[in-house]
Amino acid sequence: MQNIILLRALNLTYAKESKKFMDRMLGREGGLLLKDVTFHLYKGEVLGIFSDYRTLNYLKEMVNGSLDPKKGRVKTDSSILSLDVLDHISHPHPLNIFVSEMLDEYMQADEAAEAVEQLWSHPLFRKYWNTPVKEMTRREIALVLLEMSNVSDAEIILYCNVYRHLGAQDAAVFKSTINGQEEKGRGVLLLESSMEPIESLANYFLWLSYGQIRYDGSVKQGIMEYNAYMKKKSQLKSVDEEAHFDIEWKRNLDSSGKYAHGLKRLSRKQSGLIDTLNMRKIILSLILMFTMLMASIVIFMDISFTGSANTGQEQTVAAPEEEEDNRIAYAVVTEETLEVNGESYPYLSLLQVSDRSGETYTILDDGTPVEMDGSSFIYFNPASLYPETTLEALLPYTDEVFENNYLYYSRVLNGGTERVTDEMNLSASSARHAELSGIPISYQFKDGLIFSMSFPARDMEGLYEAFGITTEDVIFRLPEGYMILDASNQTWLYIQR
Repeated sequence: MQNIILLRALNLTYAKESKKFMDRMLGREGGLLLKDVTFHLYKGEVLGIFSDYRTLNYLKEMVNGSLDPKKGRVKTDSSILSLDVLDHISHPHPLNIFVSEMLDEYMQADEAAEAVEQLWSHPLFRKYWNTPVKEMTRREIALVLLEMSNVSDAEIILYCNVYRHLGAQDAAVFKSTINGQEEKGRGVLLLESSMEPIESLANYFLWLSYGQIRYDGSVKQGIMEYNAYMKKKSQLKSVDEEAHFDIEWKRNLDSSGKYAHGLKRLSRKQSGLIDTLNMRKIILSLILMFTMLMASIVIFMDISFTGSANTGQEQTVAAPEEEEDNRIAYAVVTEETLEVNGESYPYLSLLQVSDRSGETYTILDDGTPVEMDGSSFIYFNPASLYPETTLEALLPYTDEVFENNYLYYSRVLNGGTERVTDEMNLSASSARHAELSGIPISYQFKDGLIFSMSFPARDMEGLYEAFGITTEDVIFRLPEGYMILDASNQTWLYIQR
């Protein structure tokens, strides 16, 4: 590492847009996501920044220049290659075009052409050269990004949660890539929600907690402080203890009216009435209203003069539903307990459905089909086109205990059941579920694994309004799983693939 600063991030602060329509119209901010984050990146340094994915995502966007901070600034004269698998999972172009576009942005034409030729010799690139990126797995995209960073000549490489998408067999590739960038004298920003890559690869450590710097210093000392913090947190036994844990840090990121630094889009001297009302949003709203009005007129004319428009629509909608019933699907239990062939299944267990006819479900219990009334279930077909969003977008509609600590409580998902039964304080447990003592979180077990977890929902009206939902129960598809809302019991089921 050399004593040459490639990038300075000074007092970066960012507030998300308010959920309330009038607040957005008036240009008022919502809650803080980042507050006064300052760091420097040196030539040849691997700076590990640890936090939750939402915080890291906003930090990444501000560092690479795609998002302006509300306060503070990023200063650099170096080129930045920003790599995040989730930025490319919907990319429609074939891999060869994706590679060319990425490298052309950071290299001279002749150098980019040479790099493309070099990548094509790699087996993974040859295999998917003409395949759309969106059809590749996240692990494959992560490996592609690592190889591209090796041939790029950007002075700063930013890896945002790339490690989480790699398999155990890829750890050596990741380590070799980071060490290679360090040897070339590049600055590496390692933004991770997992401590493992930071502990083994970083030579400086920054821990962001509730969007604020919790630790800034050596990796070894930082890991010790983080482990001590998590040990103390794991000993919490009630909601009240959880609410008061880290209370001062939480207060610092309270509502906009309590900002210590008084965030404002414009100062009073600069802003007039037109600026305050945010004319651009008003114009867009008027355009949207006009479009909806014209669409209503067209629909009314179609119904009035043809009398047959709806008939064709109903026929085309019904067919996919019949096709879906033949796929592998599940029934989410919405009763406190449900008896199937003498077996007791707890609330939010998943049972496989082989057939559905109206309100009658054919449940496969250990391979034996059983017909049951569908009123005790939420129908869940992973192949269906559910609304897509992210876990971070749904956190404001989850219980505060989960919202503030989702990384900690969800870390055990897809692991063995002993990670819950042996390591956590439980009030109840069985072969199919476990309930935490004093904390409104439960885990569901299946075949010896922690298959899912559940926790209370909140602000359901705000959820329906924000996502335009018209049904009570709702299922969201996430980048790495599903969120299922049991509206009658105001409870979320989180499944992580």
